[in-house]
Amino acid sequence: MRATPLVRSKRALLTLLVFSSVVASACERIPAGETLWIRLTAPVSSYNAKVGDTVQGVVTQDLMCGDEMVVSVGASILGTVQIVHKVGLGVRHETATLKFSFQQVATTSGKPLPIAASIAAVDNAREQVSNGVVHGIRSTNTPQGMITSRLKYLPTLNPYPDLGLLLFKATFPIFPEPEIYFPAGTDVQLKLDATLLNPPSTLVELETPIDAPNPAELRALVASLPERSTTTNMVPADFVNVAFIGSKEQLRSAFEHAGWQTADPINRHSVTRNFVAFLKNASYTHAPMRPFLLDGQTPDMNWQKSLNTYAQRDHMRVWEWEGTDITGPVFVGTATHDKGVGISWKRHQFVHHINSNIDDERSKIIRDLRAAGCVHGVYLVSRSGIAPSGVNSIGDPITTDSDIAVVQLQECHAVVPELAEDPEPAPYKPGTKLFRYFRRDILTVRSDIWRANIIYATYDVLRMGFNAWRRHETATVAAAPGAKPDAKPDAKPAEAVVAATGRELAAEAP
Repeated sequence: MRATPLVRSKRALLTLLVFSSVVASACERIPAGETLWIRLTAPVSSYNAKVGDTVQGVVTQDLMCGDEMVVSVGASILGTVQIVHKVGLGVRHETATLKFSFQQVATTSGKPLPIAASIAAVDNAREQVSNGVVHGIRSTNTPQGMITSRLKYLPTLNPYPDLGLLLFKATFPIFPEPEIYFPAGTDVQLKLDATLLNPPSTLVELETPIDAPNPAELRALVASLPERSTTTNMVPADFVNVAFIGSKEQLRSAFEHAGWQTADPINRHSVTRNFVAFLKNASYTHAPMRPFLLDGQTPDMNWQKSLNTYAQRDHMRVWEWEGTDITGPVFVGTATHDKGVGISWKRHQFVHHINSNIDDERSKIIRDLRAAGCVHGVYLVSRSGIAPSGVNSIGDPITTDSDIAVVQLQECHAVVPELAEDPEPAPYKPGTKLFRYFRRDILTVRSDIWRANIIYATYDVLRMGFNAWRRHETATVAAAPGAKPDAKPDAKPAEAVVAATGRELAAEAP
């Protein structure tokens, strides 16, 4: 018997209602502007890249839509080079530019997802990112360049009064590479340029691991910890914001697998290397750290991660913490991110300035360790009575939600990306010594014509003074009683930890 038109209409309406309820429960959209961290799996360079070249990476942070996962850690992501300008001899371009965006990423369903994502930041890079374009450094804009150029001729208007300049710079050939080079392993933050509508997703139910610590034990652990580390002169320094449950071998293995490095001891050799790295704006991967104390004790470990500049690095001091009810060894750490460097006339030494929002660095550590497959569970434990803002030992402002992330470690099993394409990357060749010599002189002459005079030097002094005044004002506000943080993290603190850990996140300790 055939259904009447009325019955068919009712059936269609019922089907539509059922379908609509299913769709409503699924992820509907991920807005433009959402960020995602990836890691390059092949090098990219302005020296030899060409428009249309493939750029490869692997996702290091789950892309979530509410409680649903769209892209998981370890998923491959592919993009292309869109703009590239190399410095060459320096006749046409004084700096390099490079733009690459991503168009495809693997999803939890196994099917590639078309996306439109551009670069928002390159972690610990000396290059700047603006509107998705990476801008390389000007090689003469370094401490050594200013010493041998503008400051040498500050009292004059003529940049070339004698031949001494050429001899002086030939004696001090420190000159950082102006071409952009990002090796495999470089961490890049992407930003979605377009909204993702109805992306394929999987509902994620966060489960507590079987051998997870008791919430009461976690609260007791956090309550027993000092609020901050101190300098050797007992000046309050960094906040304690992360703890690890696991053996010293597991902790060391986790940071080694995540690409972090230890710190050299402070001696004549390391101080010299530190100074040279500062002069040429280059990275010193094992740079020494000032000895901070926790409960009067020096750190058991120092860890750091950098890319290509002395000014920026992730770094953390770690102490073993005894006398807890937690089964197994416990280590606690103070994690901050250096974002700049300068000379402290008050302390007569070079100092690093930090990113004021230390919760971002907490999430960075979790993200790196999870990408290395070394995280069993993460527990975000709140602390009461901790001020949400303050200043560190050199007066830089600090903002935090005051929570501590307790990371339960496991034996590492690295996430191996499965890339759709694997072309052999071209080797990075910055040029012969003769080529670099001529390029250095051409770029130096270009810079001196415009900048080695009293007018530009005066502008530089005023700019540096204004920036120092701004840091002082910000630190004064942060140190005031009841001050509220001005800086906002990439996400709300709890959401940042969830996004960084995804399915590995256990229930938050109440």
